This record gives sequence, structure tokens and C-alpha cells, in this order.
Amino acid sequence: MREFRVFVPDLMNVGYSDRISGLDGSLRATAARVLEFLDQVGIEKADILGSSHGGSVVMELAVLAPERFRRMVLVSPSNPFAAHYEVVIKFYMSAIGSLFMRTAPFMPGWIWDHAIGRMYADPSRMIAGTGIGYARPLRRPGTVRHIHGCLKTFVDDMEALRPKLSAMAQIPTLLIWGDRDPVVEIQSGYQLQKVLSAEMAVVPGIGHLPYEEAPEEFNRILLEYLRKPFHHGDTEARRKAGQ
Repeated sequence: MREFRVFVPDLMNVGYSDRISGLDGSLRATAARVLEFLDQVGIEKADILGSSHGGSVVMELAVLAPERFRRMVLVSPSNPFAAHYEVVIKFYMSAIGSLFMRTAPFMPGWIWDHAIGRMYADPSRMIAGTGIGYARPLRRPGTVRHIHGCLKTFVDDMEALRPKLSAMAQIPTLLIWGDRDPVVEIQSGYQLQKVLSAEMAVVPGIGHLPYEEAPEEFNRILLEYLRKPFHHGDTEARRKAGQ
């Protein structure tokens, strides 16, 4: 039985979408393009999910257009309370890091399996071919340049997002996090949970990609949340409670 209508947009300059030179990769600009997508396909209000960097894009979208959300689901999202990402970004902004970004997409699959496997708590759970699946879209001309542009503004984007978080408490929110996430530390998730007045589901023994590493448990958590009765008055009640 079909329960939900699902849209999975392939955003410009990533995935297998068109590449547009000079496209603004900031969080706000990316969120604005997601909003344009909602307009184009005629979605007035939806349950909106984002993971990792996509989670921070969804939070920025919640700033731009909170009225388009029924509920928000964030899966180990990049967030202002996290600290590890600044070291990674500093590396990629360096000359050596930039060279690595340009060459990494063309490295063999086994290297990519190792790199993506580091995001898992247990790399043996990774399906064969996962690594090269991440690499292929990065090989399209213009992709690495765009990602570099996203990283260039990311620290400032995160700090700009920080004071906007409390306003999102009006949106019913679920956080899903692996308790062994090596990318976005779970401690930042607890801080985010408090500010957003969110529910939080912690998946034990799982890393940064719970939908890949533990798909059955991830789907159970997500469907259980989305199947809950939702009343339009819930948002107003949350807004008043946050005042």
C-alpha cells in the first residue's frame, strides 16, 4: 500500500543534474533552489528530510519558508554546534586539499570503499560498489569546483544559521543520529535537539549514514514518526510554547 508521495530532487551541480558554471553554492542559495523546486512541482506543504549537508540546507529552507513544512526530519545534519567539520574544511581550502579534491573522484573504487566505509561504524555493512557510486557524479566537469565553492562559505553559513535555529522550534522536528557518527558528532545533536525542541532517535552502533548502514531500523524510525497523527494546530501550539 502506498502511504507517501516521495520527491527526491537531484540538485543542480551535484548528483547527475546539469552543471551550471558560477552557481552560488551557499546554504541560502541552495535552499532557495529547493524552494523553487517545491513551487515548480506544486508542493505547498510537505514533510521535508535532509541528511548531513542536506540537513543544513533543509534548516536554511525552514528559515526561508517555514510555512512549507508539515514536519522536518534531519539525519545527522551539519549544524552550528558541530566542531569537527572546520578542520576538514580548512584542509580542503588549502592548496594540497584543493589538489586532492580534483584527483579524488578518479581514484579506484576500492579507495572510495575505504573512504565511505570510514563513515560507517561497521564498514562490513557497506554494499559492494557503494564507494564508486559516490565517486561517479563527482567526475562530471564542474562538480568539484561547485563543491569547493560550497565549502568556501560553509563556516560563515553555519554561524549565520545559529541565531535562526530557535525560530524553527515551531516546526515539528525529528532528529535521527547514529551514536558512533564520526562525521557530525552526536553531542552536537543533543544541543540541536534542545534548541529545536525536537524529538531525537539515536541508532546504536551506527555511523553517519544510518539509511545505508541500518536501512531497516532507519525506515522503521522514519515511518513510525510520519505515521503519527498530525494536526495543523500542533505548529501553533509549539510556537506559543517557544515564546
